[in-house]
Amino acid sequence: MAITTGNHSSITGTTKANSNSVKQHDSQTIKNQAAEMKQANNIAILRANEKVSLSSNNDSLSLLYKTALEGINAELEPIMGTNAAQKIYDSGIDTSPEATAERIVSFATAFYGKYKEQNPGKSEEENLESFLKVIGGGIEKGFADAKNILKGLQVYEGEVESGVDKTYGLVMDGLASFREKMLEQIAKSEQEDSSLG
Repeated sequence: MAITTGNHSSITGTTKANSNSVKQHDSQTIKNQAAEMKQANNIAILRANEKVSLSSNNDSLSLLYKTALEGINAELEPIMGTNAAQKIYDSGIDTSPEATAERIVSFATAFYGKYKEQNPGKSEEENLESFLKVIGGGIEKGFADAKNILKGLQVYEGEVESGVDKTYGLVMDGLASFREKMLEQIAKSEQEDSSLG
């Protein structure tokens, strides 16, 4: 036995409107959850550093290093999958601008070989430029996040600010040096191939 109404179109129209409303609500809920997760992550970082006095430059650079690595990891994730980079953070490490920059550059550039393997259709130079763009975005995000945290803690000034700026400059120099070395290797490889052919 079927029950029918004389107004099928209004029932269908109401169902579609409710479906769109549910989709919009779900989308907003997801956005709210993402914002809450980001805030929770920032709070976790702040809590993890509560016991650490950020009054000295070295402690602030420890936070900068950790945040920069997280930014690199986030940028590499869509290309190389989740947890492409193991996050290593040890409070006893040298956190001078030079040592911090060296670790950030070493960490970021260590993924170049794997990146090339996953992009076999590109030329060496295209792979290099694309890779540097990806890790550069991660580094930029990491530094921006670290600065925001340090500003939030009201310690981003004086020696801390100059230490972060110096570290950033050294990282950029390190990436430029890596690029030049790789371009030299590409040129050398191309010369050897042409002399053999």
